[in-house]
Amino acid sequence: MVVHLRTPRPVVAAFVVIAALACASIPPVPQTPSAATAAVSTATSLAAAPDRYVTAADARLRYRDIGRGDAVVLLHGMARSLDDWRLLADTLALDHRVIAVDVRGHGKSTRFSDPARLGVEMAHDVVRVMDQLGIRRAHIAGHSMGAAIAAKVASLYPDRVSSVALIAGPFSPDTTSFANDERGFAADVEQGRGMMGLLRWLFPTYPDSVLRTFDAEAMATNDAAAIGATMRGMDRLMTLPGALGTRRVPAAVIVGVGDPLLESSRWLASWWPGARLVEIPDTDHLTVIFHPRTRAEMKTLFRSSP
Repeated sequence: MVVHLRTPRPVVAAFVVIAALACASIPPVPQTPSAATAAVSTATSLAAAPDRYVTAADARLRYRDIGRGDAVVLLHGMARSLDDWRLLADTLALDHRVIAVDVRGHGKSTRFSDPARLGVEMAHDVVRVMDQLGIRRAHIAGHSMGAAIAAKVASLYPDRVSSVALIAGPFSPDTTSFANDERGFAADVEQGRGMMGLLRWLFPTYPDSVLRTFDAEAMATNDAAAIGATMRGMDRLMTLPGALGTRRVPAAVIVGVGDPLLESSRWLASWWPGARLVEIPDTDHLTVIFHPRTRAEMKTLFRSSP
């Protein structure tokens, strides 16, 4: 099913880009109770919620936990952090328990320079976090790279996933080509040239002045080796036709019509059993996450997939 939604272009897009970049630098290791014994947070604001940490295999992961109800796990994009979800998480927390996670290699979670310790390990981490929090099943939502992680979780652990909201994901039918494409961007990051090549491709209508701000902040708040390794491990996150077998995981595939990854979402929705494809005009790879229709589609999906 394909749903087309027409809305006006946000006039503050450039400011949204800059504001959404704020990923905190690595802090000293705080002394916090184990996640297994921590009470469910009574906070309803992601910004006000305390940082908590779990150990997932070889990584220490930061998360924040707000609201009550059926669990929703939120996964951010590359070179970003859980802070990207502040507005959307607060809305979802009105009737859900929302767990926003800094995926490994990002934010305040453990960073790695070995692609083998990223990639599919990011998907395994989601279930590791759920295990430590005593969550049997959850809705999983991801943006950009986070959407690829969410899809991989659904393919590997369908019995643990109530539904998936896949927002502006970098899906591909050819993992080798995907890896080759990403290695060009990875080399830029690893060799000190930053992310301008990737940004110009993702946001072709944005002025270089905005993209340079994006690039400078992303490089200042992330580890270049970890981001390069994340890019090189992306092929291990791809979910291919047949991965779900006969198992059905309800999915909403949400994408902006102005996103270069539009065809990737169309491709995924073409074979994902029962997927609902929502294309939102006048939005791009980033602004789609702030659009009210994205929130509405997620809430509809979660309500209909207990």
